[in-house]
Amino acid sequence: MRFDFRKHQRRLWHLLLVLLFSGSLLFHQPPPTTANPATGFDGTEALANATHLATTIGERAAGSEGERVAAAWLATQFTNLGYSVTVEPFAFTRLGKATLGMNIVAVKAGQPDSGTIYIGAHYDTAPYPFAGPGANDNASGVGVLLETARILTTQPLTPTLTLVAFGAEEDYLVGSSRYVAQLTPVERMQAVAMLNLDCVGIGTALYLNVIRKEHLAFAQKLGITVDEIRYDPRAQSDHASFAAIGMPALYFDMHNPGEHPCGRDYHTARDSADKLDVAALQRTGDALLTALTTLSDQEARRPIWQHYLPLVH
Repeated sequence: MRFDFRKHQRRLWHLLLVLLFSGSLLFHQPPPTTANPATGFDGTEALANATHLATTIGERAAGSEGERVAAAWLATQFTNLGYSVTVEPFAFTRLGKATLGMNIVAVKAGQPDSGTIYIGAHYDTAPYPFAGPGANDNASGVGVLLETARILTTQPLTPTLTLVAFGAEEDYLVGSSRYVAQLTPVERMQAVAMLNLDCVGIGTALYLNVIRKEHLAFAQKLGITVDEIRYDPRAQSDHASFAAIGMPALYFDMHNPGEHPCGRDYHTARDSADKLDVAALQRTGDALLTALTTLSDQEARRPIWQHYLPLVH
């Protein structure tokens, strides 16, 4: 059964318009540095989470002791927030060596027939010779994910919310690819969207990355001004695994215009927590929560199967 991409587009770009006019995407808009009363998101909490992951735990390449410590810590954080948590191990090969990675999946059940929104961020760091604390890439995304998880425990959103901390993103998206591969046909059809957080702790501009080129063309026809909406056929983050099966997917990224999407210290030992900017984390969290609220709207969150099986009630 084929997905109707045009209907996916309408939902995605409705979301982009809401983000724009809510102020989330205005270029160089000064973001708050304390908890936003409108969303409840607290950038300082996100920063504390990211700092613990990057500094206290440190390097956490897939298959390492650091990854195991990080996975256990993440599972505990989600469990303490009341989510249903599973640790999903997977095996893969890196340079001819068998390696074990882990995805941490946290679920908040929604109302029946309300679809599922996936929110993800990878928690692993690059393996040798690019090893480092991975503060921006991607403790920052995990910090926002955990703070969002806290906010969502009190939000009356109707879809099921599935939050995933992916392992082995730095190994060619192995973790997210394995996760997507085990989704059932029904789970795929009931997906509303996937929102991915990667490198969101540094910079003044918020970028939204899409995989399908027709999404970019659609955005250009809207005549709106945002920081930038990019089509990246290289698909360098976990949203690509979801887009590959036809699921609407957005990748949130903060960086300074003209710089590498993950900053100057990408994949080096200099990617440390002292470089993270609470304002960047705050802006990302506010935009993400705006997106989630929009996707939870009755029309925006309508499960995909209702679009192409209109006789089912």
